[in-house]
Amino acid sequence: MLLSLLSIGAAQALLGCSADSAPQGAATHDPGTASTTPTAPTTPTASTTSTAPATSTAPTAAVPGADEGPLPLSAPIPSPHPGPPVVVSHAPGRTRRIALTIDDGYDATTVAGYVAFAQRSKIPITFSPNGAYRAIWDRHAEALRPLVETGQLQIGNHTWTHKNLLHETDAAIRADIEKNEQWIQQTFGITSRPWFRPPYGAHNHHVDGLAGELGYTRILLWDGSFGDSTLLTPQQLIGLAQQYLQPGTIMLGHANHQTILGLFDQIEQLIEQRQLEPVTLDTMFGTSRAVG
Repeated sequence: MLLSLLSIGAAQALLGCSADSAPQGAATHDPGTASTTPTAPTTPTASTTSTAPATSTAPTAAVPGADEGPLPLSAPIPSPHPGPPVVVSHAPGRTRRIALTIDDGYDATTVAGYVAFAQRSKIPITFSPNGAYRAIWDRHAEALRPLVETGQLQIGNHTWTHKNLLHETDAAIRADIEKNEQWIQQTFGITSRPWFRPPYGAHNHHVDGLAGELGYTRILLWDGSFGDSTLLTPQQLIGLAQQYLQPGTIMLGHANHQTILGLFDQIEQLIEQRQLEPVTLDTMFGTSRAVG
């Protein structure tokens, strides 16, 4: 009888070890199976967001501090707030608001033109510059910081190098984002969190998750484009503006080619005629640089 009891106890112990040997959640995520086609679209494509962990179809809850008015640049920069990433490509709910989002900035004349346009028109814009072009952006920091302070301009993170993150290691992705954030803080006096726009719109669950771990919980895409990641004629660019500047649009543009410089007045008139309301992403989605 003693031998039988010992045998039963040994069997139960083995079963218990077997049940606890595999960690919870093991092998539940394969970052290589959810990649997005690494292209640089000039017009919105459904494939860009096919791997999104979430979308912005439902209204986004307001973030504390989002409506507290202008934030002095002397205010302390908030710490990162890691969280699950949400992919954003359109305004929440029905609205006449639009968000003009302008990336990159490797042409000095085009960047200067956008700065002058922002100063003259008072139209809210969200810039997502790459720090690799800091020699161009830094010369406008003194002019841009007051507009950032009043809330007319917002700065998002677009990485330092503009590399396709689907081809990079985790360490390289983190370094690319964090280096750009450090430059944005030093140059413009604010954080770019929680807004991150992946270069070329190329992202997947894994890349989004890495950004979320750094506090970039809003993955910024778009549903309208000026198409100016490449050089266009004025007729082509204004045609895309007429097509995509509609209520609720997140409009993508680039400070790379000078075609846009001769069209600012027409674009401003189009916005007025359609009774659209340009706003920053913070205003559109209730996020705040005071919270980060």
